[in-house]
Amino acid sequence: MLVSVIVPTYKDVQALELILDALKLQTYKNFEVIVAEDNDSEEVKSFLKNYSSDYKIKHFFHADDGYQKPKALNSAIRLSDGDYLIFFDGDCLPYSNFVEVHVKNADKNLVLCGRRVNLGDDLSSDLRAKRIFVQDLEHHFFQYYFKMKKDGARHVECGMKVISSLKLHKVLKSKTALIGCNFSLHKEQMLKVNGFDESYPKNTTLADDVDLEWRLKYIGMEVKSVKYTAQLLHLNHPRANRVSNNKFNLEQMSKKQENNNYFCEDGVVKKAVE
Repeated sequence: MLVSVIVPTYKDVQALELILDALKLQTYKNFEVIVAEDNDSEEVKSFLKNYSSDYKIKHFFHADDGYQKPKALNSAIRLSDGDYLIFFDGDCLPYSNFVEVHVKNADKNLVLCGRRVNLGDDLSSDLRAKRIFVQDLEHHFFQYYFKMKKDGARHVECGMKVISSLKLHKVLKSKTALIGCNFSLHKEQMLKVNGFDESYPKNTTLADDVDLEWRLKYIGMEVKSVKYTAQLLHLNHPRANRVSNNKFNLEQMSKKQENNNYFCEDGVVKKAVE
């Protein structure tokens, strides 16, 4: 099965290079990568033009007009050739079996949802400078555990590998919610809800996960956790405030739910202008 790995990015070529390097080490090889740039950067274009990989890389970009991540992601979906879509953020580094875990658990009735380790400043700097690599933390997790804790990392336990067949994994993973930094599903199912809803204000992350989750559940999809089996390491960085209109956004979503508007009008396919 061909997989489309969709990675949104914004003004962070250094992290993008680390991600593409980590994807070279994936145990599952039948995938393409779509870089969904929420910007139009010559630096990214130049980097991708000169970057060498064994997998195909596609690049979407548009003018920088504020936070338009849902638009970039929908455009990436239109570019995708894969039957299966995996999404993770442009500041997250995948373990070597990340794609394989998502593919092995793939089911047309499921949207798979994982989590990430939020690293602190020191280890993030070490990864960016290539003093250490994602595989170091992956294969020597317990050696780095206390370094991560000392560095102020959060959700460190999410970097621990637990074999999915073990009872321990069933106890630990628990129920989860969809978060935009780590999830996957069949493309066919994503198109049934028309992808991400671009109609929300540009300063919200609601469309990336909360809104998408209820619409997928509406068509009968079940959320399944791949926590502790599909790991990501998140590089620390300053965060923008995108919750200023949160109340308004939630009110808009409630109206859509009341009207059963699970197929968003402003999504992958645009409503025809009469």
